[in-house]
Amino acid sequence: MKSAVIELAGKLGGYQLARLLTRKQPKILMYHRFSAEKKGHEVTAATFEQQLRLIKKYFQPMTLVNLALAIQKNGTAPANAVVITVDDGYRDFYEVAYPLLKRYQVPATFFVTTGFVNGDLWLWYDQVKWLLENKTDNYKEIFLSGLSVDLSGDKEKIWSLIVNHFLNIDNTDRLNGIAQLATACNLEIPKIAPDDYKAVNWQQLKEMQLNGIEIGGHTVTHPSLGMTRLDEAIQEIEKSKLHLDQALGEEPRTFCYPNGQPQDYTLEVKESVKRAGYLAAVTAFSDRHNINLDNSWRRFTGSDDNFQFSKSLFGVEHIGNLLRKYERASI
Repeated sequence: MKSAVIELAGKLGGYQLARLLTRKQPKILMYHRFSAEKKGHEVTAATFEQQLRLIKKYFQPMTLVNLALAIQKNGTAPANAVVITVDDGYRDFYEVAYPLLKRYQVPATFFVTTGFVNGDLWLWYDQVKWLLENKTDNYKEIFLSGLSVDLSGDKEKIWSLIVNHFLNIDNTDRLNGIAQLATACNLEIPKIAPDDYKAVNWQQLKEMQLNGIEIGGHTVTHPSLGMTRLDEAIQEIEKSKLHLDQALGEEPRTFCYPNGQPQDYTLEVKESVKRAGYLAAVTAFSDRHNINLDNSWRRFTGSDDNFQFSKSLFGVEHIGNLLRKYERASI
């Protein structure tokens, strides 16, 4: 009922009022996957095109690095600034989203996991999904690094259960857990990502960088930096910057914390990001702070759902966070 009232109020002029009230608060939007047609949780080409039209009509789109530079220069964000950010480095960004961004001349920031782009690995949560979708054994209950899992239930729920557990243990235990899952599923994980999980390549990144897309850092192997030893976290941060600069040339860049929840970064990690030369860094949640905390700027969901997208874009969610004094983290 509450959501329905908010949606109706938005359509009756509330969205434009929220845009006016939050015009000096940038909206950093977060996306992950895209598809030509609806097939899962991806944002479809048709939906993304509609969203780009709205952004072009009412907002000032820019890359995250240009937002950071503007704030550095002027002490405040440009009015009605919107930043489209996309995480991980999947090929579907190049195939589906990038042509639309280019057509509408909307810049964006693409955070890539450099080991993924290199072809050295594919993302661990996709490996979990692939194992569950292709398992050939009929194990029921198994134990994965301290988690008891019944593999006979709904695959999506099992995937969520395993991934959430793996996000809260250290990287060594996570790797052991994935190996245990592969054994239980009677499968060997392919060294090269299957088509549904493939990354962009460096040539595609070069092309996009020449056409308004900032290529930002997202570590080398996509661990939770808050659940990693500090020396390993520093290597993930610094090597990702080195890989990007070597392959794409030295450019100002920004950073995105993998998973991006409060437990996935620390003060020491934030300082390491700054020392590595990244101009700003973003989380994967929003709260009342928005961009008020250095190197942990908040992001709003760039959803396929029109109501959620409108709340994010026009500032309704930010106003709600302020009114409720909602806080996920103080760093």
